[in-house]
Amino acid sequence: MPQPRTALALALVVALAGCLGGVGGSTTFAAQPATIPASAYEAHGYVHGNSTAVPLSYDVGVGPASRSVGAEVWVSGYSKTTDDDDITALVVVSSPNAEVAGQSVNPLSNLGNREFVATGLDALADAQALGNVPEVTGVREVGARNVTMLGSETELVTYAGTVEVEPGETAVDGETVSYEGGTAEVRLHLATVEHDGDVVVVLAVHGADVDETEAVAALASAVEHPGTVERTVEVR
Repeated sequence: MPQPRTALALALVVALAGCLGGVGGSTTFAAQPATIPASAYEAHGYVHGNSTAVPLSYDVGVGPASRSVGAEVWVSGYSKTTDDDDITALVVVSSPNAEVAGQSVNPLSNLGNREFVATGLDALADAQALGNVPEVTGVREVGARNVTMLGSETELVTYAGTVEVEPGETAVDGETVSYEGGTAEVRLHLATVEHDGDVVVVLAVHGADVDETEAVAALASAVEHPGTVERTVEVR
């Protein structure tokens, strides 16, 4: 039966792949997909789930001057399962880096700022975007290392946190499995760069007793943008 850390990893992929959006607004900006080539993720024991174009919409501006804006965000998901059933979930997200009326339409515009990471996770929890994971608490930075991603040097920052998982079900290899609730210590790795008009983010999560820093760093360095889309899931 999957442990709480497993539920978090799977829920995170589902959240980022399809639970954040609505259909686009009057003005729509589209990102190019960012992916990891098979030769890179297979070398580190990962498999590719799918790549998804997620339509988001929200208002930009205040009062009568506000307008509806759409942003098509690409999410590519990868995962690794060990013999001990530890799962690392990794997503590569690309979102358009455009401005309307002086305001960014990029939903990830503040994610690279350490001061906003905990706030961003809280916002996902409040929106129930993490499915059965109500919140990640006690988020704190525990490490950082430099990586070269899409030709730019950036930091891969590691955070620690605690999640409380409610009992539920999820799909693993096409089968529905149930898992118990509980708390778990987790690690999150985050790297972000601007490239070719988009913001590209690598986000990985796993249990605290797993060390995937080297593998995540290597996969971040292997990201391609625009990348080759292997399998897609349509989100409306």
